[in-house]
Amino acid sequence: MASCPACGRSVAVARVECLYCGAPLAQGGDASPAPAEAATEPLRRVLVLLDLAAASPETLAEALATSRYEATLLSRRGGLQLVRAASPEDAVAEAERLRARGAEPLLVPEEEVLATPLPCLAGEKRGAELELRTSQGSVTLARGEALLLVRGPITREYQPAQKRRRIASARLEEGFRVHVHRRGEKHPLEIDALNFELGFAASGSSRLAIDAWLEAVAGDARRDDGFARLPPVLGPAAPEPGGVLAAVGSLAATSRAGEARPLVLDNLAQFRFYSGCLAAVARRRQRQGSERP
Repeated sequence: MASCPACGRSVAVARVECLYCGAPLAQGGDASPAPAEAATEPLRRVLVLLDLAAASPETLAEALATSRYEATLLSRRGGLQLVRAASPEDAVAEAERLRARGAEPLLVPEEEVLATPLPCLAGEKRGAELELRTSQGSVTLARGEALLLVRGPITREYQPAQKRRRIASARLEEGFRVHVHRRGEKHPLEIDALNFELGFAASGSSRLAIDAWLEAVAGDARRDDGFARLPPVLGPAAPEPGGVLAAVGSLAATSRAGEARPLVLDNLAQFRFYSGCLAAVARRRQRQGSERP
């Protein structure tokens, strides 16, 4: 038996990591004390991705161990497919397996994909630039700075209650998010059409105004609207960073004394992950293009 240096439990020496907390164990006897920071260091994983449009259905069927029919649907849909998230060593082994079957995988560090977006709360167009007010100050988006625009609908609904006392008639409005990935900046600008204050010169639909502004300054940046074709994966909605929806939410929380507020679910985390994968691949392809003679 060996004692885990992280949680102190007794674990069989034959194991190389703790069964309970995953910390590494010393072999050949009791584990020697390890630095505290080693046990708390986050696991660095690598994502193995496939560009579905770049592979034939036959290749996808063999690489993903799926039927020819499913592979044909994936090929028609296009976009990126997450094959596996693993340690760097296992990711390299998985990439070699895919190459042996004719596919060309893309390896991306998970921390790059999960870069925290910078929420934009307000803005207005001034000539060929956008002046945006974010949660961390003002940002100017000039023409040519955008590398990639990712747009997609956000499904929002209440979590079903175990006991229904009345007919559920309230429906939440579908959201719409835009990520602007800039050249040389790892954190994307995130615009929520439902929680974005337009300048005094703008009028009408905020979503239409935002689309028009971005088209005017995006230049040759790639546009991606493929998120709308994915089935939503819902999770607890994060609190709004500020603005109109945050104020409305605070009023709704106190509108019914003594009654629990229903939990709101959305697929925002899925959209951010999707956007982060696209941006990571776009940056790699940009670097490869700049390195070619």
